[in-house]
Amino acid sequence: MATKLDALSRKLRGQARLLRRDPQAFASNLMQYTHPALFEERLVDIMNPVPLHVRVDPSLTGKRLNVLNPTLSEQGMTGGPNTILNLAVRIARRGIPVRFVTTIPGGRGVSEEWLRAHAEALVGGEVPPIALAPATDPASPLAVGPDEIFMATHWTTAQQLKPVLPQMRSRQFLYMLQEFEAGFYPWSSNHALALETYTMDFWPVVNEGLLAEYFFEHRVGRFAEPGFRERVTTFEPAIERRVFHPPEAPEGNRPRRLLFYARPSNHRNLFGLGLEALRRASADPALAGWEILAIGGRGGVPTLPLSGGHSLVPTPWRGYLAYGDQLREADVLLAPMLSPHTGYPALEMAATGGIAVTNAFAGKTVGVLEALSPNIVATEATVEGLAEGLVRAARRSQAGRGRNQAINLPEDWAETLDPAAERLVGILHRLGKD
Repeated sequence: MATKLDALSRKLRGQARLLRRDPQAFASNLMQYTHPALFEERLVDIMNPVPLHVRVDPSLTGKRLNVLNPTLSEQGMTGGPNTILNLAVRIARRGIPVRFVTTIPGGRGVSEEWLRAHAEALVGGEVPPIALAPATDPASPLAVGPDEIFMATHWTTAQQLKPVLPQMRSRQFLYMLQEFEAGFYPWSSNHALALETYTMDFWPVVNEGLLAEYFFEHRVGRFAEPGFRERVTTFEPAIERRVFHPPEAPEGNRPRRLLFYARPSNHRNLFGLGLEALRRASADPALAGWEILAIGGRGGVPTLPLSGGHSLVPTPWRGYLAYGDQLREADVLLAPMLSPHTGYPALEMAATGGIAVTNAFAGKTVGVLEALSPNIVATEATVEGLAEGLVRAARRSQAGRGRNQAINLPEDWAETLDPAAERLVGILHRLGKD
């Protein structure tokens, strides 16, 4: 009996030490007993292994495009989701009915009315009806006609399509690629599952030529096949002048302001590297007296100490138009992005006349980035590089440079998305007939 009590005492002392040293590991151990199903889910660590609940109804005729999104929320309508909606509206304007379909339980966080109003603000002017429906309830599966087509917008939605496509007249689908999403994860189950989707029978819709070339150069999935380039629809991002433009009047006496696009939940945004770079740069006299604010964190970033008496202070999430105002009210933006695509925040800041500091990666070289705008300061993805870039940007701003819009990209989404939508409508009409 004494031996068992001694063993229990040692175990309890060990857990008490673990609680002090690593509360997260302690909570994980405890979860085995308090929430065993959640513990197993995190142990398996596969994103969204939930089925897509659809029912093929032969009485439903005609083409419709079902745009798959894991979830829709007001706070989630950032650059990537807004681009999906913008493209979908332009396809709908060409006579193809469009329906947004959420694919994880609880993922429908907006109404059709809100989505329509947001689309009108995003695109400008009237938009055709856009339906919104979940495909998450096995007791009430989403009805689809056999001729309908799906667009995957995230690798998890492409995985969810696998058991559905054999029931459709066309087993091909559109795949919106705005990231190399396998790169979101270490070499792991999710990395493998994301890579698998690039081997499926799809028609790529790629946001930015740099990203398309990354897929081809690295021979990712079907991008390694001869002739696959003919399937790819590529468009360049547009930075809308009506939203992202320099201040129209003198800014008055506001303090100098640095924004950090701080998203710790998205690893490719390099939150840790950016924070360490800020801690180095904020000690420099060039940043004396500046406000340093965190944006984009959606409540996930607390106030954090920097150097030179500075703190990184979080600010609330803003809507699309107010976000443009936020960039105009700042002088420098730090927006790291370890990805083959450029990323909207740096481009949008440059368009408002501020100076954006970001990093190179693969074909997105320093030269390529800085050729997009003289308002972009590009560095290597290192603490030292980003810190030096921030100091350089602050000095340029104080010297009165960088308040003119100068960006070598389209200023209107119609210029870049209308040709893409026109081509995709042709593809949609062909699918199921070949």
